Amino acid sequence: MIRAVLIALLLASLGVGSYVALPIEQVEIVGNQQLSRPEIEQLTGLKPGRPWLWAWPSRLEPLKKNPWVKSAVLERPAPGRLRIVLEERASIANLVQGHQRYGLSVDGVLLPGAPTRGPVLEGRGELPIADLLLLMQTFPDAQRIRYSVAGYQVVAPNLNAWARNVRELQDWAKARRIGKSDASNPLAHPGASPESRIYVYSWGVSARR
Repeated sequence: MIRAVLIALLLASLGVGSYVALPIEQVEIVGNQQLSRPEIEQLTGLKPGRPWLWAWPSRLEPLKKNPWVKSAVLERPAPGRLRIVLEERASIANLVQGHQRYGLSVDGVLLPGAPTRGPVLEGRGELPIADLLLLMQTFPDAQRIRYSVAGYQVVAPNLNAWARNVRELQDWAKARRIGKSDASNPLAHPGASPESRIYVYSWGVSARR
């Protein structure tokens, strides 16, 4: 009991002493673009005047839960100084769900308040993030990708293609060299015009206006 009391008194003394003798004098934040300094300070509690000795990496856990934060590291370059090094996610697509809009990162995380960038992703039913990422890789010039329980539609310059699943669209794109050096041409079913809609099936391809 006496030992526990002594330990508690020691910790309390260290805490008070760290406020007076060694407070945080400077907090440097590196790598933040989407999150502001006040937001980061509020999430971590790390700001000038707080005790430097109590600035543990665990303070970053609330920050790491923010969808924009891919990684966060706490460094102590000198007594009284802290450095928070962030790696933020970037939006590669504009996802529309009802009246809500999100960005989508390359690792499949939804990003609230993201700037409009990349293709528009929209549809109904369960959100197939992995499939949408694969389609964006397969069709790098895609402007819009729609999904539903029936299949997927990809709209790009001179291209409007639909298939029941991602694999059929990938196989068709590979056969037509879509995404390669000649991707600017209207790559579609032979005889189809740029305005044609291509329907890709396991047994073949059809084109309709």
